[in-house]
Amino acid sequence: MKASSVSILGSALCILACGGVLGCSEKEEPQPTPSRDGVTEIVLPGNDFYPEGIAASADNTLYVGSLMTGQIVRVRPGSSEAEEFVAPRSIVTGTVGLHVQEDKQYLWLCSNVFGTSNAPELIAVSLSTGQAVHRHVFPAQEGAGSGFCNEIAQDKAGNLYATDSFLGRIVRVPSGKLDTDNPAEVWARSDAFYGPQGQFGLNGLTYDGASTLYAVKTADGKLFRIPIGAGGAAGTVQEVVLDRPLAGPDGLKYSASAGLVVSEQYATAVSRIALSTDGRGTVTKLLEGLKDPTSVELAEGSAWVSESQLTHLTSANPPPLTLPFYVRRVSLPQQ
Repeated sequence: MKASSVSILGSALCILACGGVLGCSEKEEPQPTPSRDGVTEIVLPGNDFYPEGIAASADNTLYVGSLMTGQIVRVRPGSSEAEEFVAPRSIVTGTVGLHVQEDKQYLWLCSNVFGTSNAPELIAVSLSTGQAVHRHVFPAQEGAGSGFCNEIAQDKAGNLYATDSFLGRIVRVPSGKLDTDNPAEVWARSDAFYGPQGQFGLNGLTYDGASTLYAVKTADGKLFRIPIGAGGAAGTVQEVVLDRPLAGPDGLKYSASAGLVVSEQYATAVSRIALSTDGRGTVTKLLEGLKDPTSVELAEGSAWVSESQLTHLTSANPPPLTLPFYVRRVSLPQQ
């Protein structure tokens, strides 16, 4: 049908529905955001996707990235169908963390450069075109390379942060430099962030909406609190005392209603960390039996968790690969 025909037909239907031209208001009522009620899983394409990063926009569009191919799929509001947003290897050969920045309409990604000599990057992808528009390379550390870009968070001032899993640091791109191609800068560094040789240190990262970043360390299951000072500098790194160590923590998100939600890869679980007034944390498993859960995102009152099945690639005695790959939905309790 031609566009002009569609327009005429639409006008005629509007007149009939309102009982005449004068019966209609020119101001249209906003349409409700489509719901995913009843959707418990999202099927991912192919036999080598190995999902890692997952992010949601304000309208509940989900984005999921492939650690092994760099492909990013999009799942539109109300849908459970994954469609290609970024083609495999068109921007990077592998994606790690993802984060949606609403005001600039960017999807930020961490590039997976493990096993290469390339420096990791924080890359801004346009949500309208799926093209890379800005890149921020990780700064090199003398004698140690440039690290591993893992998970991403953003504070209310618009500053962007990412964990470096190998070099015991959190890097930052200040809000005023997001639309440039300047290198990221080291924001916080601590010996406590390092993992043993060959193991991941810092991994999941999240912002509490006020003045604090939280980060988890995969190697020993610790949780850290890093205050953001009035001038934007990192405050003193504080370990949050937990009632038990986390088992291979990976993705981490904060919700005012649910507290901290974390994927425990070694425990095949997604858990909640309830923070008490004295700053301690109590860990409760929400769902077990997941296949190597990695990143987690909160949307529509649920946690959405990528099942990476990475032990199929990394284990000396790998379990069989079970296709297809999935993102699972996990119900959240209220505080």
